[in-house]
Amino acid sequence: MRMPLLLMVSGIALLLLGGIPAVFEFMEMQGFPIDPTSNIFPAHWFIMIYGFFGSLIGNEVLVALSAEWSGKIASNGLIGFYLVLLVLGVTSFFYNQELGLVFVLIAMAILLYYSRVYLERSRLGLEPTVYNWLLFYSLIATIFVLSTQIGLGYTIPYLNLLFPTSMVFAVMTRDVSLVTRVRVSGWENVLAFIFLVLGVGFEQGALMLLAWALSFHASGLYKAKGRKYPIIHLVTAWIYFLLGSVFISNYDVFIHSIAVGFLFNTVFGVDVVLMDLFINAFQKRVSVRPSYIPFFLLNTGLVMRLLYDFGVSSPVFLLSAPLQGIGILSFFLLTLRQVMFK
Repeated sequence: MRMPLLLMVSGIALLLLGGIPAVFEFMEMQGFPIDPTSNIFPAHWFIMIYGFFGSLIGNEVLVALSAEWSGKIASNGLIGFYLVLLVLGVTSFFYNQELGLVFVLIAMAILLYYSRVYLERSRLGLEPTVYNWLLFYSLIATIFVLSTQIGLGYTIPYLNLLFPTSMVFAVMTRDVSLVTRVRVSGWENVLAFIFLVLGVGFEQGALMLLAWALSFHASGLYKAKGRKYPIIHLVTAWIYFLLGSVFISNYDVFIHSIAVGFLFNTVFGVDVVLMDLFINAFQKRVSVRPSYIPFFLLNTGLVMRLLYDFGVSSPVFLLSAPLQGIGILSFFLLTLRQVMFK
């Protein structure tokens, strides 16, 4: 199996490992009598952020974006070493959180080391753009977050959202214009990135709101002219980002608005990056017909979860977590099925 494909498949496996316990945990809160994954749930957030998103982002940095910018991808040895570190980090976290952080820190250092490629001229002779630099600084911020927790001797779960969220901001600086067909403002995205890092780092809603306003304006989503499918997903993602910023004092609303609503709607919507991943993983050109089923399932379940957080109660909310989980999993399965059997 090719290393990029192995990294992708491993990411989906880690998605299941981290996601299923969260489904049972919320169902138990609703009165469901069985939770066979209760021992795994405490590590749920770590598996999702550094296991699943670590695999996804690692594939982008080492494979997809690298092939586009430099015309080559990382060596199989480097990709394999990165994957081993992620797996060691996840497994170690169960019995020694600090050791898990150390393994992931080394993995992020590998991405940072490799990302120097993005600070050089592209294969077409282009100078590094805003997105290249933001990608680089996103990894620096992530390493700082991990190092801080290692130094403190304990974890601060919400702080680790900075890794996938800041990376999404960096990549969106490049890719959102491909969706909206609107010229993206570089300086607004730089400011949005700074406010995002500070807002998440210090849990400040006002800074998060500034990040939202600047990034949404820079994206041009309010005047987009591209395909409806990605635009609907990205507008939905930014609505959740706004919701998380406004209700940052409500921990559960903040976490799920950003970690589920913003991040996964962005992943679903920006199929440009996914196509790059599949092209390099399967070594062939691919064309995928997107489905709205994952979007409907994910967001129906998430709205139920947020209503519950705001004090609304209903027996139907038992379906909230399963709908989110099925929505996320169905997206990857539907996409992979089309790629593998074409």
